[in-house]
Amino acid sequence: MLNGEEFAVVQKEVAEILRGKILVGHSLRNDMAVLFLSHPKRHIRDTSKYKPFKKITKGSTPSLKRLAKEILGVDIQHGEHSSIEDAQATMQLYCTVANAWETSLKRRYKAIVN
Repeated sequence: MLNGEEFAVVQKEVAEILRGKILVGHSLRNDMAVLFLSHPKRHIRDTSKYKPFKKITKGSTPSLKRLAKEILGVDIQHGEHSSIEDAQATMQLYCTVANAWETSLKRRYKAIVN
């Protein structure tokens, strides 16, 4: 490897950064699988799995491009792939529904605990 970090080093650093944090993303399973990492389900906010977003595609997994267009009114993913553009769109999507999403999760986990 030329001028790069060892995979195990980067993997450990990412795991440490994520520990105890809420992880927001779109289709996170793929990203986590590439890194051979897992994260507690209660700390994952995957916009591809959020039920109100899935209603847009009648229950199927919505693309980030479609969610950005329909919910944010923004066209993304033209030309070259931009992970920055994808991350920004994903965070904007999450922020538009964060209060409702977090409230529903608090109710769900409270019901499981009680």
